Amino acid sequence: MSEEQRQTIADKFGIVTVEGHLLTPHNQCFLVAQSEINFSIVGGFQQWKKACRVVRKGEHGFLIFVPSKAKQEENSEIISDDENVHFFTATVFDISQTEVIAKSEAA
Repeated sequence: MSEEQRQTIADKFGIVTVEGHLLTPHNQCFLVAQSEINFSIVGGFQQWKKACRVVRKGEHGFLIFVPSKAKQEENSEIISDDENVHFFTATVFDISQTEVIAKSEAA
């Protein structure tokens, strides 16, 4: 995918993940505030590996907020879903910081 094609995706849809999910407006602003990169497609280190890409050596990741539901104990009271959600940070890399895994490396 060329830089022009990636930018077209970002302009049309916003910043998306490797799986194709649109980032929240908050996370999009958070990424833009961290760097001058024109973010288009982002993913974590392992997500890029699954997509047959590898993060280039020396690249720095950027933080986003990821929701996580807390596990409920069996004997606890039922709490609304909004109270069970906690956020943690995750490191992501833009597709411009990655390269395709060579076939000899994949073997």
